[in-house]
Amino acid sequence: MKFYQEFSRYYDFIFPFKEVKLNFLQEKLPAKGRLLDLATGTGTYPIALAGQGYQISAIDLSEQMINIANKKAEQEGVNIDFQNADMKEIDQLYSNEDFDLISCIGNSLVHLDGIKELTEVITKIYSLLKEEGTFALQIVNYDRILAKNITELPTIEAENGVKLTRKYELQEGRVEFKTTLKTDEGEFNNSVLLYPLTSDKLKEILFEVGFEEVRLYGSFQLDDYKPLESFPLVVRAEK
Repeated sequence: MKFYQEFSRYYDFIFPFKEVKLNFLQEKLPAKGRLLDLATGTGTYPIALAGQGYQISAIDLSEQMINIANKKAEQEGVNIDFQNADMKEIDQLYSNEDFDLISCIGNSLVHLDGIKELTEVITKIYSLLKEEGTFALQIVNYDRILAKNITELPTIEAENGVKLTRKYELQEGRVEFKTTLKTDEGEFNNSVLLYPLTSDKLKEILFEVGFEEVRLYGSFQLDDYKPLESFPLVVRAEK
């Protein structure tokens, strides 16, 4: 789709590197530890971690994103196993491997189709983690979205003038996420249905799958999670 082709080109302007996200991931990685990053985008954080000696695998559903990630990794002189793949396939892709940390940030998890699919994927994530491994994830705070009937997230304005507007239309059991990318080359629109995963339901799935400790935060700085105030929901789940 034209939207995703353009989006991949401007991804790093819209979502620039942030040290606090890197620290959040690195904190649960032992020396030379192994990370699997799901929905990696252009691989910004895997590339930064690989440069520090960690062993990295990463996947994304977008071929364009993976192509850019591979070029960036080559420029930085790091070796990363980037694959154009669906997170629903990780049990097949990494059947003989295990990881210290599996991450999924950027509101990617809620693209899965409902509780059944979420439970299946989180079960696969659990099975690929080493003993005492960690699943780190971040989504939009849907407790706040649903309770306050939020219909729009703040517009992202990049330094190069690119803008990304993000609007929600609440439907029965789903949220239609409408995005508009505005660049010098034109305006590109996209719409996708997301599952509005609440913090209670997410915790229920994580414990059901087998995670022993689940911590919720309201930011990557590990601020307290406030269901009606926090913008993101940031989670660490440990075996």
